[in-house]
Amino acid sequence: MSKTLFKNLTIINPIGESKLNLNTSIVSEDGIITEIGSQHSDLSNYQSVFDMGGKYVLPGMINAHNHLYSSLALGMPAPRIKPVNFVEKLQQVWWKLDLALDDASTHASFQVGLMSALESGVTTIMDHHSSQNYIDGSIDHLVKVADKFGIRIGTAIETSDRNGKKIFESALQENINSIEKYRSNPFVHPMMGLHASFTLSDNSLSTICNHLNEIDNPGIHIHVAEDRADHKDAVKRGYRSVIDRLNSAGIINKDSLLIHGIHLEPEDIEIIKSKGAFLVHCPTSNAGNRVGKLSAKTLGILPVALGTDGKQANMLNEVNQAEIIRSSHLKGPDKNIDYPNLLFNNNSEMVSRLFNQKIGRIEIGYQADLVMYEYNPNTELNESNIMSHVFGGFASPSDVITRGKFRIRDFEFVDINKEDVLANACQESVKLWKKIEKIG
Repeated sequence: MSKTLFKNLTIINPIGESKLNLNTSIVSEDGIITEIGSQHSDLSNYQSVFDMGGKYVLPGMINAHNHLYSSLALGMPAPRIKPVNFVEKLQQVWWKLDLALDDASTHASFQVGLMSALESGVTTIMDHHSSQNYIDGSIDHLVKVADKFGIRIGTAIETSDRNGKKIFESALQENINSIEKYRSNPFVHPMMGLHASFTLSDNSLSTICNHLNEIDNPGIHIHVAEDRADHKDAVKRGYRSVIDRLNSAGIINKDSLLIHGIHLEPEDIEIIKSKGAFLVHCPTSNAGNRVGKLSAKTLGILPVALGTDGKQANMLNEVNQAEIIRSSHLKGPDKNIDYPNLLFNNNSEMVSRLFNQKIGRIEIGYQADLVMYEYNPNTELNESNIMSHVFGGFASPSDVITRGKFRIRDFEFVDINKEDVLANACQESVKLWKKIEKIG
């Protein structure tokens, strides 16, 4: 067994009574934390010993919902027809992007998206993919790139009726293939990806349900009630709500990821709670799309995780911006949401359940996914204010460790050529944008 000692650390434990532990060491054996302490006089027991010089260490962070395929969207030309609502924004921007993606541009998107994640201290991503003209083998492609970066990945590709029966069937089969292939892989959690209720017919939902029953439903990953249009569509089809429709189809279970939930009905919350499914909140995306904000009541009742919806890679930024977004609507004494708890507690519980491993904390038995920071505080730092320093002062991590191995060491990637990744992404983005402009 490979035994590694990381010594001279300041451990930050966002969840727990003791949030700050000085002059501490972490021992990793085959990617699992096996010891946490300070007495390591005999170094001969370790295959590798690293003196981290007092750096601050956080658990590797988790993005509970991301769209790596959108990584080349930054700076792309505005649509010729300006969208005036949420559905038009999908039609004029995102649905053209995912039609234009091919093997090469998808590869570049995966690479630059995962690289940005590592540089932000994110070591686990639940991805929701869509490259509607490059489906077969796309999840294998993602798994291969994620493995190169050492990132634990949740997979799902959007199944939708919006591009016809052939593409629907291809996406459905890609999900099924990945579930069968990667179900026992400790670094991959394959799920059944669906776009949203309003882009799927009742017949398509029934078809998906039948296949899920055949493969012991591993959980769906779907956008729900993000915009009012999704709710109105479900009602038009004869259902009380989106959740009512999905529940009637029999496809929600305890391993489901239900994304957004802005326009849930009171009964929906009880259904989600009874099923034990996770709701994933993406506050900066919701604000950017002007679809509303998740109710405080929902956040107080359900186990809500935190994602970015492809809006950004940095989870610390997501928390900071989410608090500002919500605070702007609150009066002085009103209570804000505990977003750090969503990030460090709820996200950890969610992926630990899905991957059937202990992930997202610096505790014995958890995965050795560690994010280290060089930080010189300009005000007193102590047990009571450490989290203020984390969210107000921490920038890019100096070191990122996944599976017990360095992925970034002293601000440099260990096995990845950053310049090559960026150059390729820039080149592919230009090609992609030209293809998007040609789509009617």
